Amino acid sequence: MKRIALAAALSLATLTVAALLWRFRDAAFLLALSVIAAAAARPSIDALERRVGRSVAVAVSYILGLTLFGLFVYLVSRGVLRELDSAADRLSAAYDRLRQQAAVSRAFPTLLIGRLPPAAALYHAIGGARPTLLLDQALGVTRNTFDIAARIVVVVALSAYWSASRETFERLWLSLVPAPQRPRARGVWRAVERAVASHVRGEVAASVLSILALAVIFRLGRLPLPMLPALAAGVLRLVPFFGVPLAAAAAFLAGSTVGVPAGAATAAVTVLVVVAVDRIAARRLLEARRPSPTLTVLLVVALVDAFGVVGLLFASTLAMAIEACVARLLVTHPQAAGHEQTLAELRARIEGTRRRLVALPEPGATQLGGLVSRLGALAAEAEGASQSRSQLS
Repeated sequence: MKRIALAAALSLATLTVAALLWRFRDAAFLLALSVIAAAAARPSIDALERRVGRSVAVAVSYILGLTLFGLFVYLVSRGVLRELDSAADRLSAAYDRLRQQAAVSRAFPTLLIGRLPPAAALYHAIGGARPTLLLDQALGVTRNTFDIAARIVVVVALSAYWSASRETFERLWLSLVPAPQRPRARGVWRAVERAVASHVRGEVAASVLSILALAVIFRLGRLPLPMLPALAAGVLRLVPFFGVPLAAAAAFLAGSTVGVPAGAATAAVTVLVVVAVDRIAARRLLEARRPSPTLTVLLVVALVDAFGVVGLLFASTLAMAIEACVARLLVTHPQAAGHEQTLAELRARIEGTRRRLVALPEPGATQLGGLVSRLGALAAEAEGASQSRSQLS
């Protein structure tokens, strides 16, 4: 009855925790992001901590990281904002060309496209919308911007806290685990942390390098819109399974504003750069691993339903965490070993140690001799307990 009651209590507690996490999933998501960010910053903090201490190492790492992030966002946003007007004009011209070609053709789908309104009419309809509607849209964009900025501040602050007092955080949640299982739980936690941190560092580094490399290549190739397809490729490559084809499609659209051959060449260059950066930077230099495809698909379905596009981007990270946790649990699972053989080997080692103690000088031999005697007594007690269990069975 006790085992049944314990199993029921554990099942009820697990379901309660799962329900609470789902109910407060936004807060849990921010908390998980902060822990992931702290794990990703761990190597740089550990390297600086040996020289300047924990507090200074955390401050320097986060200030430097935020500075680089701000510089990257400034450079990318500056190029993107400059290209948006040109992209709208080129899209309008491409739309009008498509309508004109469809009007000449007699095919059924192109005939329907030819009946679409001209781009000028669409712009007039958008510009002629109610001022209150345009104001509501502008306020919505402003609210979303401030909301994202506030979430980033919360994640960074929590991440800095986890990095500065990670031992306290570990002791807090390990206090919920029974004492005999705490070393194993700590090992599982640290293994998951290392795997997730390596995966996140590899993905972020591959995306940033892909954006910078493609922007430089497209600019040298005199592509009219170099930054937009580079940014799209760096973000879309994070999508599991379909990231590279989506990045190639975005590059083809940007290159097709010049011509179909230019679009094909742009897509091919994008695929080559994204794959090369992923293989060289992420997998070889940073030693990042890919999670299980089956587990990633299941998590994509669940996270897209809960968080939308953001869940799609973080599905592989969660899959990596679950895979590392299961692998560590299987490695550290206690095996049922033969007690007689283990105790026999232990007695043989104790006797061998006693023979070696004869050659040691005093007083170290006496102290080690007392320790070996206590070990022998413990082995004898274990052997007696094993024999008693075997007789009872």
